[in-house]
Amino acid sequence: MTVAITEDEVDKAVVDADGTEVGTVVEVRHGAAHVSADEETVEEMQTRLPEGGNDENTYAVGDESIADITDDRIVLDADE
Repeated sequence: MTVAITEDEVDKAVVDADGTEVGTVVEVRHGAAHVSADEETVEEMQTRLPEGGNDENTYAVGDESIADITDDRIVLDADE
């Protein structure tokens, strides 16, 4: 499923397919949500997701990695 990432996603929780929270959207730039999380989670997600990240404190999530966007969270695709 392709979803459109907009500025409305800032401050939403990001969860994996199991519902485990893996960060919070802090910025939307160039069609990707930039997610802040603890250092260990950032390192793991930067290697799992094709978008990588822009620094050691965030990782990027593109629309192809998202299964769903609700009013309060972004759910990552199970394949990611």
